[in-house]
Amino acid sequence: MEIVLYLAMTAAEFRETNGTYPHTAWMACHFSPYSTGLSNLPLQLPKGSLLILNDRTPVFGHSPERIARQLEEAAAQLECSGILLDFQRPGEPEVQAIAAAVAALSCPVAVTPQYAKDLNCAVFLPPVPLTTPLQEYLAPWQGREIWLEAATDYECIRVSKEGSRQIPHEETDLPYPHIDQNLHCKYRMEVQEAHIDFHLCRDKAQLTALMGEANRLGVSRFVGLYQQLGASFSQATAQEMARFQS
Repeated sequence: MEIVLYLAMTAAEFRETNGTYPHTAWMACHFSPYSTGLSNLPLQLPKGSLLILNDRTPVFGHSPERIARQLEEAAAQLECSGILLDFQRPGEPEVQAIAAAVAALSCPVAVTPQYAKDLNCAVFLPPVPLTTPLQEYLAPWQGREIWLEAATDYECIRVSKEGSRQIPHEETDLPYPHIDQNLHCKYRMEVQEAHIDFHLCRDKAQLTALMGEANRLGVSRFVGLYQQLGASFSQATAQEMARFQS
């Protein structure tokens, strides 16, 4: 199965990149504060892009039918390859109704787990936690089409006689000499008198390995932030990513 990574971009980032990347996603349409429909719909996109709708603007009396129609028309006109409902506010009946209306469209649709359970569409999962094996993370959604958010990540876990807890972590240039192939992360240990700190890192190389395994386990699409995965790419890295996406 082909590994497809969509880089989610703002309008300014679309102008900046000017078609550099083969798969892109519009970030994002919003619920309009002035009507029952949507705002920030794109006027043009590269063919095959994803159209993202998020809930940064809260739902208040919006029309599921109107929103579904607007997304369907935009996706068809711009020749999009699918629609992603990136809804982060949990437990809102109005949002559930909108998700249901959009999921009923004929084009590919994915929605976040809090609204995907009873819908006949793909589920869009957050990044895999650094301490969770990929197969275990995907298991609750076995039998569903899965789209996965791709992200680099850093975490520090402090272990002491009181137990373990996550503590604030700052990125440094210190090396991560060990690799956990099962978790797709690098790590280092700092031993103190009263505790041990485990610094975990999923850099681009480990993320690439995770995506390869996820693809073999049936994940059909990946979506990451251009500002995280693309903005600092050198030309060589951009070419590597293009090969990875092909």
